[in-house]
Amino acid sequence: MTTLPADRPRPARDTAGLRPLLAEYRARTPGSASAFRRAAAVLPGGETRFVTYYPPYPVILAEGHGSRLTDVDGTEYLDLVNNYTSLIHGNAYPPAMTAAAAVLTSGAVFPSPHELQVELAELLAARLPSVQRVRFTNSGTEASVLAARLAQRATGRGRLLLFDGAYHGSAPPLLPDGAEVVTVPYNDVDAAREALTEDVAAVFAEPFLGAGGVIPGRPDFLRSVADLARARGALFVLDEVQSLRNAVGGEQTRLGLRPDLTVMGKVIGGGMPIGAIGGSEELLRLTAASTDRGLAHSGTFNGHLTAAAAGTVTLRHLDAPAIGRLDRAARRLADAITTAAAGAGIPATVTRAGSILNVHFTPTAPVDAEQARRAAATPLLSALHLALLLDGVYTTPRGMINLSTALDTNDLDRAAQAYAHAFQRLAEAEVTP
Repeated sequence: MTTLPADRPRPARDTAGLRPLLAEYRARTPGSASAFRRAAAVLPGGETRFVTYYPPYPVILAEGHGSRLTDVDGTEYLDLVNNYTSLIHGNAYPPAMTAAAAVLTSGAVFPSPHELQVELAELLAARLPSVQRVRFTNSGTEASVLAARLAQRATGRGRLLLFDGAYHGSAPPLLPDGAEVVTVPYNDVDAAREALTEDVAAVFAEPFLGAGGVIPGRPDFLRSVADLARARGALFVLDEVQSLRNAVGGEQTRLGLRPDLTVMGKVIGGGMPIGAIGGSEELLRLTAASTDRGLAHSGTFNGHLTAAAAGTVTLRHLDAPAIGRLDRAARRLADAITTAAAGAGIPATVTRAGSILNVHFTPTAPVDAEQARRAAATPLLSALHLALLLDGVYTTPRGMINLSTALDTNDLDRAAQAYAHAFQRLAEAEVTP
């Protein structure tokens, strides 16, 4: 089993159905091909972020505004990625960019606490009942690592329980092959119960598997796991890096959870790099420099002020009505996609958690990462991705969709039409699983 199933690019299989799409893609993106060759001369594989690569080479984006992206060839795309959930209000959101730019004129980093960091921390604590104190990092990965270190220090234990298909960043100790990690299937309480031995410091869980295929937890699954963890002396850590956008208080409030630690990132930076952990005063006190024998935690750019300023504005504008509109838009698009696939005679389903969706080429929705991996082992995903790009819709190679408040009704109609057209192209080209 692995915790990184969906971040690995899947080669576009050389099938007869894919060849016309690949030829059309190459003909339409000469600037991207040239830019990628230049990148490959100095960046390993032509990229510096694993998930941004897909064959034969990625579209090279030049700018983005609202719901639109433009590549180096001047082609415009409707953005259904939104930088993998982080741009909840779309690209270059003016209020967030104005707040970030204002910081730059008076200094963006200082070797001291700053009121902008405090303001964002106060806002997070006000939105999440489980959060009394906040510690900032530079990314979700760093926040996850800090949460793991803190759990190990607080409990005096070493092992970490993760769920197959989860993604908590790309650094130890939260990697699947780590000596401290035990991995069990998502949505399987019995497996978690068996694996929760007395040497486990923490259970790390997502409200839904994000990178693993946007697979929601079954009813009571997470509550049962949280109860098991506490009964056995382990911490329950909820990774809300992606999911915090789905409710004012994150998915934890919607699901009735009160995690010991919450991992945050992406949306809380308003498009700027940031990460954070939140929890009780007692637990977070262990990270304070004033705590005797505390857990050392530092970072030159922790709580960068541009991220703090942009994140505060972004969250203030992400209120319950805005989240409700996103949820309704996602439900509408999911229905349109499944209807379009059925109309083309292609078995497909859409899993959804709030305004985050994932298309799977299977007649029934997967409930764990293994089922999602089997559904993804098809050239249909690569073909769908290419067909959508050729139709001016920018989405992910793995089928994930992330909506933003910048998308209006016309944008959603255009997206639905693009999926319908793409499915029809796949059917006509006889691209098969």
